[in-house]
Parts: sequence; C-alpha cells; structure tokens
Amino acid sequence: MTKFINTPNGNTIAYNQFIGKNVGIVFLSGFKSDMRGNKALYIEDWAMENKHSFLRFDYSGHGESSGRINEKCFSDWYMDAEFLIKKLTKGKQILIGSSMGGWIMLKLAKNLPKKIFGMIGLAPAPDFPKCLIWDNMDINQKKSLIKNKEISLNNNNNGSENIFSYKLIKDSFKNLVLSENLYFDGPVYLYHGMADTDVPYSLSIDIVKNIVGTKNVNLLLDKEAGHRLSEDRQLKTIINIINKVKTED
Repeated sequence: MTKFINTPNGNTIAYNQFIGKNVGIVFLSGFKSDMRGNKALYIEDWAMENKHSFLRFDYSGHGESSGRINEKCFSDWYMDAEFLIKKLTKGKQILIGSSMGGWIMLKLAKNLPKKIFGMIGLAPAPDFPKCLIWDNMDINQKKSLIKNKEISLNNNNNGSENIFSYKLIKDSFKNLVLSENLYFDGPVYLYHGMADTDVPYSLSIDIVKNIVGTKNVNLLLDKEAGHRLSEDRQLKTIINIINKVKTED
C-alpha cells in the first residue's frame, strides 16, 4: 500500500516499504521513471520472499509524488532520497541505483557512508546532464538552452524528443561525482548493457576507476543488453548480484 511522507523541503513523497529481518534494500529509480517499474517490483517481490526490508519511492515530480518534473532538478531528488533513507530505514542498506538512481547512490555513498552496506548500479548515469548532454552540445545549442531555459533533444531509441531544462543542467555542475575519487569500503557491483544507447557503459568503467577504499568493485557487462535491464534473464542477474553483495563485506 502506497504511503506518503512530507519532506523538510516541502515535497510530498509517495513510497512503499516492507520491513523484514534481513539487511534492507533501497531502490533508486531513474530520471522520469517511478517506483512501479519492472525492476523495482521484481526486486520487491524477491525481497519480501526472502525477508529483506525494502523501500521504493517516487522522487518529487515523479509518479505519485508532488511537484512538476520540469521545475525540479537533481538536488531535489537527492534530498528526497537522503531524507527517506534517514527517516525510514534502520541500519545499513544495500542501495540499488538504476540510471540516474546510480548517480544518487554514489552521492549517498559520499555523504552517508555509515548507512550503506553495499552498492549495485544498474546502467548507472552519474553526472549525465553534463557529460551526456551539455558536453555534447554545440555552441548554438548551448546559447539556445540558456536563452530559452530548456532544450529539446531527440531520443536515439525511438525518435521521440526529451526536454531538458537549463535548471537541471546547471544544477548538475554542483553535484558531480566523477570529478574526484569516491571513498567507499563496501562491496560494489555495476551491471551495464553494452548495447545501451542512452548511457554508454564507459560511464560504469569511469565509476570503477573513481572508487577507492575497497578492492571489492565489480563490473558486469552484458553484450546484448540495452538500457532498461528489465528482461527476465536480466532481472535474474540482478537478483544474483544482490545475493553476492549481501554475503560480502
């Protein structure tokens, strides 16, 4: 049953939580995704069957939470995640970050290391407004973005258009996690499709290079997989990764 909680920043966040006796798992969804995605629900079912606490939620401007997505940015979504983890979870958690959720996961590892048992990144997309959008724009596109406060870019997968606000891109520059080493002393697993046309798997390689403090950093590349990692075989792979993480330290 979906519950709602008010944050200190004035957002009302929708969430679902199951309390179990084993290590908690927090699912961090991607940009323009919500907590009802295939991966979140599949992992939740497994967590309940195996008595793991589990938390999934909608960032502000997403799903059933308050706000409009084009008025929000990464700082808002990070603060949503940090507040819920502090408020609703007990003990160390396994964070599972999908796409943009991988960025939030890495930022949490930097700011709340004592709350994190391990990290699992699913096609993680840290710093994406800068490294995947801004850095690939020509000077005219950048001028247009600044003048019009937003820009529409084609989606490589289906030909649709995605609108990105200048607020989102500008805000990303103060939240970069790949610009310096990240210290973390727990297990880290990254799972990325080599056929991902949204977020190149080179970003996962960059994350591996940037993490220090642990030798337990693992990268699994799937030659045939795209960005979503939601097929049956891929979902089973994610569960296998969780089983590895929860037994390590």
